[in-house]
Amino acid sequence: MFQRIRSPLTERILARLEDAEWREPNPHFQDDYRIAWITVLRASRGELLAHVSASYTVLGLHPEKVWPAIQQRRRAMLGQLFVSEDFCGTEALPKKPPRSAAVPIRVRAA
Repeated sequence: MFQRIRSPLTERILARLEDAEWREPNPHFQDDYRIAWITVLRASRGELLAHVSASYTVLGLHPEKVWPAIQQRRRAMLGQLFVSEDFCGTEALPKKPPRSAAVPIRVRAA
């Protein structure tokens, strides 16, 4: 049933994700790390929709239904205080126009 992971890169990624999950105090972020860990593991074994099955494993929901479920729970808990689905707590900041990054060129002494 258990397949050995052969890629050293995959093993390093899984170790980093496991360490990050272990150190994370926020349980919601811990879930995110766990979903990422399961996704990497299943993708390394060739599963095509690894992120979907990982989300079902940890949260019991399809990834596209996670945010609506969070909003529905907030609406139920806050009642009249719930403003709207699009409210993020801050107004959108105006975007700055893009600028190209200037890279200084060093001149070699001849």
